[in-house]
Amino acid sequence: MSPAGVRRTRFGAAGLVTLAGLGLAGCADVEVAQRRTCESLLPVIEPPGAAITILKVEPDPRRAGNVLVRYRSLRPDPDGISPDPVEASIACAFGGVGFEAGKETLVGVETPQGLVSELQLHLLRRFWLGDPLAVRQAMRGVARGPEAQPTGLFAADPATGYFLQQLVNAIAPSALYALLAIAYALVYGLTGRINFVFGDVAMLGAYGSLIGVAAAVTAGLGTPAVALPLALMVAAAVGETWSRFGGRFVFLPLAGRGAQPVLVATIGLSIAYQEFVARAQGVKERFLPPILGEPHLLAEGAFEVVATTMQLLVGAGSSVLVAGLLLWLSRSRFGRDWRAVSDDPGMARLLGVDTDRVLVTTFALSGLLAGLAGAILTTHYGGTSFHMGTVIGLKALVAAILGGIGSPAGAVLGGIAIGLVETFWSAYNEIVWRDAAVFSLLAALLVLKPEGFLGTRAALEERGPRI
Repeated sequence: MSPAGVRRTRFGAAGLVTLAGLGLAGCADVEVAQRRTCESLLPVIEPPGAAITILKVEPDPRRAGNVLVRYRSLRPDPDGISPDPVEASIACAFGGVGFEAGKETLVGVETPQGLVSELQLHLLRRFWLGDPLAVRQAMRGVARGPEAQPTGLFAADPATGYFLQQLVNAIAPSALYALLAIAYALVYGLTGRINFVFGDVAMLGAYGSLIGVAAAVTAGLGTPAVALPLALMVAAAVGETWSRFGGRFVFLPLAGRGAQPVLVATIGLSIAYQEFVARAQGVKERFLPPILGEPHLLAEGAFEVVATTMQLLVGAGSSVLVAGLLLWLSRSRFGRDWRAVSDDPGMARLLGVDTDRVLVTTFALSGLLAGLAGAILTTHYGGTSFHMGTVIGLKALVAAILGGIGSPAGAVLGGIAIGLVETFWSAYNEIVWRDAAVFSLLAALLVLKPEGFLGTRAALEERGPRI
C-alpha cells in the first residue's frame, strides 16, 4: 500500500491489539519523540482535506505510559455544506517499559473508530512513519491550539537551536572525561607517574553499575529512583576496590624505581583487568537501555532543543561532585597531605606524613571517580564491553594533559574541552575523524602551551619519582 493509500484508510474496530500500560507509573510528562509520533498519525486517520487542530497532548489517564492526543477536525462534506467541527482523540502505546528498549516504537493505536489491527499498524509504521518527508509535509497543515503548543524556556532559530543542542549533548562526555582526568591528575601529581589502568577501572565500574541495576530489577525494585543510586554505589565501590588493590600491591612497590617499570606494570595490570572481565562476563557487549531518557523541551523553534532527565542529572551531579572534591582537597587534612607529598615527599615524611597511606588513599579516591565515570557510560549510553576502557582512558589522559598534568582543577577544564571537541566535531564534521581531531588538539597544545591550561613549567619539567 502506498503512503497515499494509507492516508485514505479509515480504521475500523477490527483488531485485537491491546494497549498495554507502558512507561513509568506516575510519569506526568509526555516524551517528545512519543508526542511527535502520535501527532503525526492525525493526517492518516482523518479523511484527506480535513482541517485538523491539535487541542492537547497528555498522558492517557486510563493507562500510564500511553499518549493521548485530543484534536478538532473539520471534515470536508461531499455535498458542499460546511459541517460542524468534530472533537475526538487518539491514544498511542509504545514498546518498552522501565529499563527495556523500544520506548519510541509504536505498538498500538486507538482511534475514534476503535483499535487498529496488527496489519494496519504494520502499514502505518512501514509506509507512513517510515517516510519522514511525507509526515513533515502533512504536519505543516495541522494547526495547534494554545494548550498544544510546545513550551520551552525560549525560542531559537534553527542554527542557534542546533548549536545549543550540541552543548546539551556534550554534558555527559564532558562529565565522563572530567572525572577520569581528575583520577589521572591526582596520581600523577603525587607520584610523577601515569597510571594507564584508570580507563579499565571505569570499565569495571560500568559493569558494576550494570550489576547494580540487575540486582534492583531482580529484587523487584527496578524503578530509577532505586536502581540508579544502587548502580552508582556499586560502581563507586568496585572502582575504589580495584584501584586500591592496584595502588597497594602494584604501584606502591614500584613507585621509586623509575618510569619504565611503572609503565610496564600498569599496562600489564590493564590487560589483566580486561582479561578478567572477558572471562567473567563474556566478550560480547552488554547493553542496558539508557535510564531516565525522557526528553524535556528547553528551547522551541524549527529545531527544538531537548535535554533528557539523565543528562540533567549527570550535569548537576558531576558539577556538585567536582566542586565538592576540589573544595575538600583544598580544606581537608588529606588534601594538605597530598599537596605536601606532591611538593616534597622527603620533607613530608620528616614532618610525620604517611606517604604510603596518602598514595593508597589517592588511588582509592581516583578509582572511585573512575567507577562513577563508568556508571555514566552504562546508565546514559547503555553499552559496555571489556575492552572499552582503553580508548576512553587515553582520551581522559589527553584531557589531563590539556588541563595541566597533575592539576585536578585543570583536569576538569581538560575534560570539558575534550567533551566539547568530540561533540561539536561529530555534529559539524565527519564522525570518523573525531578521534583524530581530539589527538590533533593535544599535539597543537603541546606545541603552543606544553604545560596545559593550569599547569606550570616547573611541574612539567619535574619527571623523577616523588615517592
